[in-house]
Amino acid sequence: MISKTGLLASLFCCLWLAVAAQADDDFSLALRAEQWDTLRHGEALLKQPQLAELMQRWMNKPGSVIELRYPGGEEGEIWVHELMDWLVALGVPSTAMQTLPGSGTDDTIYMVLIQGSN
Repeated sequence: MISKTGLLASLFCCLWLAVAAQADDDFSLALRAEQWDTLRHGEALLKQPQLAELMQRWMNKPGSVIELRYPGGEEGEIWVHELMDWLVALGVPSTAMQTLPGSGTDDTIYMVLIQGSN
C-alpha cells in the first residue's frame, strides 16, 4: 500500500514531467508595440531571430497553431489583425492562427506555438 506522502510525491513528479514536456514542446515570444513600429514589413519580420524560430517550429510540426494573445480593445484588435495579415503573407494560413484577447498588458502581443500531435 502506498502512503499519502508517496502518492503525493508520485503525482507531483508526474505533473512536473508533464509541465516540463509541454514547456519543451511549446514556444512563445513577446512582441512589444515599440518593436512592431520598426517591423512593419516582411523583410524586417523575417530578420527577427525569435520569429524565424517560431516559423521554423511551426513548419516542422504539422497541425500546430499560433495563438496570438493581444491587448484588448479596438487598438489591440487592429494590431493583431495587421500582424495576422503579415503572417499570412509569410505563408501561415489564417486557419493555423487563433486570437485571444487580453494579453495582460497594453503594449504586448504574445505569440504562442501550440504544437500539434504529429
